[in-house]
Amino acid sequence: MVLQVRRNENAPPKIFDSHRSVKTVGSRLRSTIHDPTRRRRARTAHATGRAKGRGKPKSSSSAMVQFQVTSVSAPQTTDVEMQDVEAPSLITKTYRLPKELLRPAFQEVSKETLLTVAPELRGDTPDLEYIRDMMEELGPGLLRAVVSVVADPPKDAVPKEIAITINDQADYPPPTHMLALHAPAPKGAPATSARKVTLVPAHAVVLALHCARLPTLTEPARSACPSPASYPLLSTFLYTKRADHLLKSLLPTPPPQKLDDDRTLLPAFAGRLASTYTAQALLLHVTTVHGLWQNACVLGVFVDELFDTIDLAWEVLLTAMAISQGTPHLMLKRPSSPPPPASEVASTSASAPDPDSTASTPTA
Repeated sequence: MVLQVRRNENAPPKIFDSHRSVKTVGSRLRSTIHDPTRRRRARTAHATGRAKGRGKPKSSSSAMVQFQVTSVSAPQTTDVEMQDVEAPSLITKTYRLPKELLRPAFQEVSKETLLTVAPELRGDTPDLEYIRDMMEELGPGLLRAVVSVVADPPKDAVPKEIAITINDQADYPPPTHMLALHAPAPKGAPATSARKVTLVPAHAVVLALHCARLPTLTEPARSACPSPASYPLLSTFLYTKRADHLLKSLLPTPPPQKLDDDRTLLPAFAGRLASTYTAQALLLHVTTVHGLWQNACVLGVFVDELFDTIDLAWEVLLTAMAISQGTPHLMLKRPSSPPPPASEVASTSASAPDPDSTASTPTA
């Protein structure tokens, strides 16, 4: 898809001059990489991140939990003439969900793909993780360029060429690609069946740095996105790396501070969600988290902070659903009996058993 980029500066749109002084993302990265101060700071963060990543175990649990969710179905009106109003019906469905979302096996992105979309980095290209650390400084500015883009949605089919308008006179380069996202065809439907298409602008460098399974960016490619609705959450995270903002977006209400560090806060927070929201409302957030996880797996995004946030949101929401249905034990461990006092243990071990006593079976 070819993009015709126009700038909107409170004046009639003008054709964007690609030769203006706005540096490309690759050029900015190269300048940042060669800055000695930033190199030292990023090197420390890079070493810490690698150590953290090496210590991350991969979940392998296949345990499932089951919930009954009741929703209200509004009656369908097929005739505009006056008729008796039908009462809404209640529909109860059973949902089986994994207690943990598995993490895929790690796969590094292709350095050659990165150099194809950012040839300025050729030569003394450092480690990919190091470049990602450098990218965190540019990400928020690039995201502002992304959200300032306005494009007319396709009507019948995805066009080969599309005109977009940029409403912000930013100092950051505009997006290089427009992603046409659509979900896979429903089961039993032909692959050519009509589906909703969502246009999402993106910078090729950001995708190439984080998506190991991304289709080629040098020519149009077709690849279904499992959850187009949740893709903006993934895109925003790749630009900002703000796990705290992502967690707030995945939950109905903001979580307690330090929840990711202190899991003892989770039961009370989940209980508050269970008493505030219906199981149907919680299920909508569960669907969003699951869609985000699917997109990350399909695109090959392997960022520990992303999956840590997904795991935490998933645990909170499933715990809230379990509490709301009176089955908290599905997600919360039963409290164990406290150990007897040390003095009692010493007294018991010192006394000799009564030879005349008989063993008895304890009763519940």
